[in-house]
Amino acid sequence: MTSKDVPTHELEAWFTEPLERMHRILESGERHLEQRRAELDEVRYALYELSTHPTASPPRGQVVLEVLPADLAPPLLRHLIDTTTTMARNCALSIDVGSGTDLDNIRTSQDQIRTGVHRQQTIYPMDILDTEPGRSWVRSWADAGEEQRVSLAPPSEFAIFDDQAVVAVAEWGNPAADYVLIRDPMVIAAFTTLFDRCFARALPITHESHGSADDAELVRLLELGLKDESIARYLGCSLRTVRRRMAQLMDSYGVQTRFQLGVAVARAGLVDLDHPADR
Repeated sequence: MTSKDVPTHELEAWFTEPLERMHRILESGERHLEQRRAELDEVRYALYELSTHPTASPPRGQVVLEVLPADLAPPLLRHLIDTTTTMARNCALSIDVGSGTDLDNIRTSQDQIRTGVHRQQTIYPMDILDTEPGRSWVRSWADAGEEQRVSLAPPSEFAIFDDQAVVAVAEWGNPAADYVLIRDPMVIAAFTTLFDRCFARALPITHESHGSADDAELVRLLELGLKDESIARYLGCSLRTVRRRMAQLMDSYGVQTRFQLGVAVARAGLVDLDHPADR
């Protein structure tokens, strides 16, 4: 008998059924691998806890500041993400380096936010909006439901998980540095206060053009030290539009320089210079 003697549907069945079985086996294997990886991460973190905490608890008043080895950072973050039930707070200096770039943790964290397991607030540096990769990163987190703001000068890079832990760069302001784990309640509270203060004074990211900002917002952006180019990017309008609006403002207040404009709008009550922004 030749292949011509075999009905076409029988030939298709011989090839299709094994392929379907192989796909099912592969998918099942991938699920088991993912579960096994999560279990091994838990074991690794448990061993880390045992090695750094041989006693039940540290002496009263002792600040817990633990060096976090690079190979332990992703599983520890995974554990903290999985156990966060209220709020995660992130202050970022870079999206190119550090343990926060682990793809599995990013996926897990976004899923947690998207499904409402916890909220997440993040402060990004203003220049993250200058590049397409930066804008894509910010938008992907926004799509998951992250509450986002930008700052000219974020204080450092750290993440706060509820009131249980802080993971921060070991060298303040250096996103490429190693990390430390902080579990002392007083220090966690201090980091939380710092973050909340900075977040309240940072600029919201809207992802939509709002080039029709009123005079008060334009002056506020100037007060923060933003250059015309940064203001245009933030407002989603052209540089020419920003400069035209500034010229109109200066004409309306009868001043020649932007310093004079600042004094004039302060006297007019358009901005409050008694409380300089610490963005």
